[in-house]
Amino acid sequence: MGNRSANTEYKPGILERWGIRVLRKLAQKDKKSPGKWTREEFGAGSKRIIGWTVFWALQTGFWTTFGIILVEKLFPEAPELMSPVFIEKWFWTGLALLLGTVLEFYLLYRIGLSSVYQLTRLAGVDLEEDPDLITGITNLLSRLALEIPDPDLKLLGIDPYRLTNKQSLFLTTLLYKAKVFLSNLVAKIIIRKIFARNSFRVYADFVAAPITAIWDAIVLYVILKELRTRLLTRILSGDLVERILSQKDLLSRNAKIACMTAVGNSVVFTQRFHPNLEYILIKLHKAFQIEDYQFRLDEWESLEKLLSGLNDRERELCLKILSVTCCFDGKISSFEKKHLPLVFGNGSKERLEWIETLADSINRGDLEESRELARLH
Repeated sequence: MGNRSANTEYKPGILERWGIRVLRKLAQKDKKSPGKWTREEFGAGSKRIIGWTVFWALQTGFWTTFGIILVEKLFPEAPELMSPVFIEKWFWTGLALLLGTVLEFYLLYRIGLSSVYQLTRLAGVDLEEDPDLITGITNLLSRLALEIPDPDLKLLGIDPYRLTNKQSLFLTTLLYKAKVFLSNLVAKIIIRKIFARNSFRVYADFVAAPITAIWDAIVLYVILKELRTRLLTRILSGDLVERILSQKDLLSRNAKIACMTAVGNSVVFTQRFHPNLEYILIKLHKAFQIEDYQFRLDEWESLEKLLSGLNDRERELCLKILSVTCCFDGKISSFEKKHLPLVFGNGSKERLEWIETLADSINRGDLEESRELARLH
């Protein structure tokens, strides 16, 4: 396979560009020095940031939804169809829904952007951009805070969805987007049944306010937890690249290609182009300066063929790279559990147990333990 350039063109959308502008303004106003990522400082500081974020997300979701429902309740419950009262009710209710929803999303996005910025600075990470990368740190933070999916890159010909069932992926996304609507609907039906013969039934519709508040808080909590994982694995990525390049002169050409192919297969196994996998690929691609890889970097068959021609030290290095990078989202998916044993062959049980231990330490945000487990010997 010919060597495709790592410099894939990526154009962020309007929402992502807005998020980047907000982050840069926060950076301009911030006069504090970056924090230090130690178990004590970062642990306490991140919990405080996450706690306040959850609190403000609850307030935002509750009061914006409560206001929308309150406007509706100011009018008769069932006015005659197309009567002046009917038209007036749904005009004001529709306007309240529109303004309330816009306000809710705007406030949640601002809270999310502010929180991811604070957490990033606490970790000691500046917003300085790396010219080698497609996904800069501000792109990463903006997309994460605004729930924008990672871009569908075709970096070096690697397709993250090569083994993915596209229909299953679409269904999962659809269900995720419908979670709040379905939760509100089911809860309202249940509560209406409970209060059907009770004077409290007038309050049944207001159940949407606390449910929306809870969902908003959960979403921002998950966002910050994911950010902590990405910051931690960016540090692991830097360690990984440094150790690989320290052995660069001892590696054969095929071993270098196998290192790239190990990361490419990890992209396929994790089913997305994780920005830290992008980081490793670009840094290695630039350092190795291989003009023509002659293999697909996202196919296990390529890695298997390459591994068969390596010595034991080079082979173990490549498998360790694959093992570490598969943990970058802090968990091992059922997809990975199904396919990785086919990759590892003999000793796959022990290696999977090790991978799960590393993934757990990443998920807990334990940098020291993660770095020790991920170390290339």
